[in-house]
Amino acid sequence: MCGIYGIFRPNDALNDRDLTWADQAQRLLRHRGPDGHRQRLLLDNRCLLAHNRLSIIDLDGGAQPLSNEDGTLWVVCNGEIYNYIELRQQLVARGHRFSTQSDCETLVHLYEEKGVALLDDLEGMFAFAIFDVRNQQLFLARDRFGEKPLYWTKVPGGGVAFASEIKALQPFPGLSRAVDIAAVAQFLAVGYVPAPRTHWGSIHKLRAGEQLIYGSELKTSLYSQLRFPPATTDAPANPEDLVHELWRLLVASVRLRLRSDVPVGAFLSGGIDSTAIVCATRELEPAAKLHTFCATFEDQNLDEAPYARQIADHLATEHEEVRFSSPELLAVFDDLVDHYDEPFGDPSMLPTFAVCCAARRACKVMLSGDGGDEFLGGYREFFRYFNLNPARRFPGVNQTAGLLRKIWPDTLRGIGPITFLSKSDLDLLAEHDARHSLSSFRADYFPDVVQGLHELREESANHARLPYPVSRMEEMATSYLPEQILVKVDRASMRSALECRAPFLDRKLIEFLIALPVETHFQRGHGKMLLRKALPAWVPSEIRWRNKQGFTPPMATWLRTTLQSKMQQALHECANRFGGVLDTTEIQRKFNAHQAGADHANELFRWYALSRTLRGVDLG
Repeated sequence: MCGIYGIFRPNDALNDRDLTWADQAQRLLRHRGPDGHRQRLLLDNRCLLAHNRLSIIDLDGGAQPLSNEDGTLWVVCNGEIYNYIELRQQLVARGHRFSTQSDCETLVHLYEEKGVALLDDLEGMFAFAIFDVRNQQLFLARDRFGEKPLYWTKVPGGGVAFASEIKALQPFPGLSRAVDIAAVAQFLAVGYVPAPRTHWGSIHKLRAGEQLIYGSELKTSLYSQLRFPPATTDAPANPEDLVHELWRLLVASVRLRLRSDVPVGAFLSGGIDSTAIVCATRELEPAAKLHTFCATFEDQNLDEAPYARQIADHLATEHEEVRFSSPELLAVFDDLVDHYDEPFGDPSMLPTFAVCCAARRACKVMLSGDGGDEFLGGYREFFRYFNLNPARRFPGVNQTAGLLRKIWPDTLRGIGPITFLSKSDLDLLAEHDARHSLSSFRADYFPDVVQGLHELREESANHARLPYPVSRMEEMATSYLPEQILVKVDRASMRSALECRAPFLDRKLIEFLIALPVETHFQRGHGKMLLRKALPAWVPSEIRWRNKQGFTPPMATWLRTTLQSKMQQALHECANRFGGVLDTTEIQRKFNAHQAGADHANELFRWYALSRTLRGVDLG
C-alpha cells in the first residue's frame, strides 16, 4: 500500500517546474507511504515514476519503481497483487528472472507476456502505472472494484500527470482551477462525485475497472465492468450446497489476503460481515496471534462492543475496544474533511479514521467487511418490501398508489409501502429531485447542473434494465461502494499509514454471488441469508440474526450544538464567496428547521464539506 505519482511528456524532457512539482507531490503523499520514497527518470528524462512506500511484502527488497530484466518496463503500484505467488511461479517457468520478492514485480513480467491484457489475470486491489520505454507509452489501471484510487490530468505544454490523491496534482504549475459545476451538482444529489469527474474540471479519476493508455494519443476504456446477470431460469441449487460454497470461497479469499510480511488484524464490529471474516481467519490460523478492533460510542444505541466481545472471547483474539467521545472526533473534524480533497458527504469518515489510528498501533494491515452489504443483500432497502415487488409491477398499481400517496398523511402507518408501490423500477433508483438540485444553483449554471443530473439518471436507467432490488444491488456495487465506501476507507486508513483489505471483494466470490437468484439472499425479513447460515454453529443467534447497524456519529445532534456555529459560518461562506454560483436559500431554511427539531443532517453535512473543498477552485 503506497502513494504513487508521475508525469510523462512524450515530446520534451521534464523541466525544473515539473521536477519541483514531483517533490511537492512526494511530500503531500507521504502519509500513504512513510517507509521510504523513490523517483525514477526514464526515456531521456521525459517520464518520471515515483513511489512513497508503506512496506508490507518484501520489506527489504521491494522498493519501487521496479523493472523487468532489461529495464525497458517500469512500474509503480499502490495496493497488493494477492495472487502474485501463483503468477510468479508461472512466469519463472516461462523464463522470467525476478530481482525481488515483491508482489508488484509480477506486473512488469506479466506485461511482457500479455501487454494490457495482464489485468485479466490479477486478483488484487491496485492502482498502478507501467511505463513502456520501447514503445514510449504510459499505462495506468485501477482494480475492478475500485478499492485503490488514481487521478490524472493533462498538463500544460503537453503530457499527462497522475497521482493517488488529488492533493498531489493540485499544485501542478499552470493547471486550470476551474470548477466542474456538473460534478458539484452530482455531489449535492448523492453525497459523492462519481468517476470520472472531480470538482476540479481539469482533474479526472479512473473509474473502477478502467485503464488509460497514453502514447501517441490518450485513450481510456473499461477492461472490467461489473454487471449482474439477468434472472436465471436454471433449477435452483441445493441451499446447503450454496452455503458451503459461499464459506469455501470466503475462506479462500481470506487466505489470499493474509499474505503479508507484517502483522494482519481485523475489524470486528459484532456484525455478521466482520464476524465471518474473523471466523474464517481463525479457521486458517488457529494458533496465531490475531488482533481485532471494535469502535465503541458514548451513545449506547450505537455501541456494538458487547456483540464483538462475544466473538473475540470465543476466538481468543487480542481484542481492543476503541472508545470515541464527541470531543475526540470533533478535534479532527475539519482536518479530516479537508483530507478527502473532494467534497465527500459521509460523516462516518470520523469514527473510521479513529479506529484506523488505533489499529495502526498494533498492525500495518487490517481485514474489513466492505462489500458484504452490496453483494449479499445487506441493506434494508433491498428486502424491506421485497414481497411487494410482484404487486408493484402489476399494470396500474404505480398510478393508483401514486394517487393514494398524495392524500395519505406522512405520519399515518402504511406510508412506506404505499410510496414503494407508487414507484417504477427506475423511480426507485433515480431518487434525486432535479427541481431540488436546481434550487441550489443560480440560473446561469442550470445547463451544467442538468448535465450532471442527466448523467446520474442515465446510469440509473442502465441499472433499471434489471428488476428491483437486483438493480439497486448493482447500482450500489458500482457507484456507492467504489465512490463512497471504499473512498472513505482508503483515505481514513492511509492517513494512518494502514492497509485495509476487503475479503468480500474477491472476483471468484463476487461471480458466485451475483449469479444467484435474488431470493437466495432474502428470507424471514432479513438479508444476507446465505452468510447467516454459513457462520459457524457456535455463533450466538443474537449476532447471527442481528440487523445491520450504521457506523455514523451523532451528526444531527452536533449540528444543533457543537457544530451549529461552524455550520452557519459555512453557509455564510457559500452565500458570500460562492454566491455567484450557489443559491443557499433552501439549505438555510433547512438549517433553521434542523435547529427546530427536523433532521436535515445529511444535506447540511454535504454543504459543510462543499464549503471547504470549493476554496481551492475557481468558480469563475
